[in-house]
Amino acid sequence: MSTKLTGYVWDACAASGMKLSSVAIMARLADFSNDEGVCWPSIETISRQLGAGVSTVRTAIAKLEADGWLSRKARRQGNRNASNVYQLNVAKLQAAAFAHLSDPDQSKSDPSKSDPLKSGKNGGFDPSESGGDPSVKSKQDPQVNTTPSCPDAAQP
Repeated sequence: MSTKLTGYVWDACAASGMKLSSVAIMARLADFSNDEGVCWPSIETISRQLGAGVSTVRTAIAKLEADGWLSRKARRQGNRNASNVYQLNVAKLQAAAFAHLSDPDQSKSDPSKSDPLKSGKNGGFDPSESGGDPSVKSKQDPQVNTTPSCPDAAQP
């Protein structure tokens, strides 16, 4: 599992306009990958873990491959197909993640938008203008019952 690649996926893919299903598939592939971006989960495993249809996963992987986010190589074991080997495009993920992270955050450019002390707003508690809830006037705690509901066993 490559936490580095998973971080790149979350920072880069959605910011690049990728559909949510494709972002989720890229995140699963990154979870399965080593730091070089190599993994081989089956389509059925990805489908089951994401709660997506097999055809949805196949279509999204084909689009990700066409867009250059990954490459895949088919494998065979004797006369049977085995799961594909996927190679995530680490360079593209890294470049897109760093490009997204280098964009200035609007909240950092104007401190008055994020700092309550500089915005002039009171950060403390402001009671309601109407004087509060009129039903909360009781001085007695409703959780404390002054009369016992069952008699004391020590009394005769």
